[in-house]
Amino acid sequence: MIILLTGMPGSGKGEVAKAFQKRGIPVVSMGDAIREEADRRGIPRTPEGLKHVSLKVREELGPGAVAILTIPKIRKLLEIEPVVVIEGVRSPYEVEEFRREFSEEEILILAVHSPPKIRFERLRKRGRSDDPKTWEEFVDRDKKELKFGIGEVIALADYMIVNDCSFDEFQRKIQEVVSRIIRNV
Repeated sequence: MIILLTGMPGSGKGEVAKAFQKRGIPVVSMGDAIREEADRRGIPRTPEGLKHVSLKVREELGPGAVAILTIPKIRKLLEIEPVVVIEGVRSPYEVEEFRREFSEEEILILAVHSPPKIRFERLRKRGRSDDPKTWEEFVDRDKKELKFGIGEVIALADYMIVNDCSFDEFQRKIQEVVSRIIRNV
C-alpha cells in the first residue's frame, strides 16, 4: 500500500509522517526530491531557487514530474516493505503518475488541513531555508501550491486530519487516523 500524504505547507504533514515512521513505515518526501534536484543542479535551497527547480522539472518531465522522480525510490522500498508513505503530494498529475505506476487499490490519500494564519506562524518558527519570512511570501507560496493543484488532491482524500488545535490534541488525532489506516491495510 502507498499512502499519499498531502496538505498545504505548515499544515502538519511532517508530524503525521513521523507517526508512520515511529511504527516502522518508511516515508519518502517529495519536497526532499526537489531539494535533492536543486543540489544536483547547483541551485541554492532558497524559496526562489526551489520554486525555479520545481517549475523546471515540471517543464522537462511534465506536471507529474516530482512523482516521477520519487517512483524509483518507492519501488525499491516496496520490495522490502508492505506500506510506504509519500509525503508532500501536491498535484493531481502526481496522483495520476502514482496510479499509473501502482494499482489503484494500493493507493490511499491522507490530507492534513490547517488554517493559513496558523500555518504561517508554524513556518516562521520552523525556519527552514525555503520557508517564507513574510506574509506576502507565504501567500505567494500558497498560490504556487494551489496552481499545482494541491486543492484537488486534498479534495480526493480518503482520510482528513484537521490541525487547528493544541499539539497534544493533534497528536491524538494523528494516532487515531494512523491506527485506523494500519488496521485496514
